[in-house]
Amino acid sequence: MLCRSWFRRSAVKLPAVPRILMACFAVLLAAPGLSAADEETNWTVLTVARNGNWGIARARTRSEAIAGALDRCQAMTADESDCGGELVAFRSGLALALMCGDYRVIVAANDSEEADSSALERLLALRELYGSDFPACKHLLRIDSYGVLTTFKAKRVEGGYSLAVPK
Repeated sequence: MLCRSWFRRSAVKLPAVPRILMACFAVLLAAPGLSAADEETNWTVLTVARNGNWGIARARTRSEAIAGALDRCQAMTADESDCGGELVAFRSGLALALMCGDYRVIVAANDSEEADSSALERLLALRELYGSDFPACKHLLRIDSYGVLTTFKAKRVEGGYSLAVPK
């Protein structure tokens, strides 16, 4: 006999089948609760290049989210960029990105007020460091922990997005 059972015939009887079905049913009922718990532990990553290109990704592991954000950032431009040179990774809260000439200010925080104050601290430190040579800043984007853009100030151009710069 090529295919033999690992169970004795007397061990697998009809009453075992309903128990197996009940166990499967219990797992199916518990599955939505398990996926909701996993949803809270996903990583969101935002990376912004000096030219204003950006990438956002969300994944179960931080490394997968970083790789996804880098891929999306690189896909926005045909030329080389420094995507991944500066990024933030977070599980909850939001991220804010500002562009100041070639400089980026990227912060992650628990709420909007904390993000604004962290960005302001970073801007003040950069302005103190560079003095009057520090360029004016423009709001680029704000995302939540689900990777959803809540604000975005850019214009669509061929091959991606570009920071909206008034002329």
